[in-house]
Amino acid sequence: MDLNRIKLNTEQLPVDIFSTVAQEAAEYIQTNGSEINRSSQLRKFYDELAMWHDKVFQAADRAGEYQKAAPFIQMLKAKAAYAKGRRHVDDKFIDIFNRIIGEINSADSLKNAKLFFEAVLGFRKANEKPGEAK
Repeated sequence: MDLNRIKLNTEQLPVDIFSTVAQEAAEYIQTNGSEINRSSQLRKFYDELAMWHDKVFQAADRAGEYQKAAPFIQMLKAKAAYAKGRRHVDDKFIDIFNRIIGEINSADSLKNAKLFFEAVLGFRKANEKPGEAK
């Protein structure tokens, strides 16, 4: 997967960012029955990213709230590294997730990151084999 295709902090998003690029990312992190990169584990990262998104977008001053939240959003990389150390996620997930978080530099790019990660998880779920979801 060419991680450079994940561009979330631009005014003009790539047309296929939430479709083809998200699907490629989902296929990249698919493990087919492994205990690593389980849906439940990936969902925890999505839920926390969504929580920061909601906190920023519920504020009257989105830019100011984003500036307060930015260090904690970037800390998600450390949380992903910890999950990797515990063998809950693999290097491929770390590659994708760190690229997503690294692309966040404003409230708008936070929104794009949330939507992209949501699309990735949707495609990943669609590709799961029966009995794989946990």
